[in-house]
Amino acid sequence: MGVINGNCTCAKVEFEVLDEFLYAGYCHCSLCRKSSGASGVAIGGIAKQKFTILKGDNYLQQFSRSAETVTCFCSHCGSTLYGEKPNVGLIHIRYGALNSCPTLLPQAHMHVASKADWYQILDDLPQFSEFPPR
Repeated sequence: MGVINGNCTCAKVEFEVLDEFLYAGYCHCSLCRKSSGASGVAIGGIAKQKFTILKGDNYLQQFSRSAETVTCFCSHCGSTLYGEKPNVGLIHIRYGALNSCPTLLPQAHMHVASKADWYQILDDLPQFSEFPPR
């Protein structure tokens, strides 16, 4: 597996992640919708030790959006880059911040019980009301 680079919109924050994602999916929860301004986000879960900030650590800001998730974003341009899951040692990388395609593509839609009423899921991926079963 290789390394994938990513960055925020203004490129003040750059990171790299090993292309060893454990899972990937589209999250439609209200928090992802609100933080992205979109119908949801594509994320990939990976062990924290496989993720490295290369540049711009001083531009990273954190927002504790729940007891389980700390959202990390660029303080200069506002791009949300990833979420930390400190209780389980995982990082949820926003696939939109990656500069190339990861090997593992989204496998399912999660939190569809709270998806935007105006959004229709038109693909054949499995859909889960909340989290997929482990």
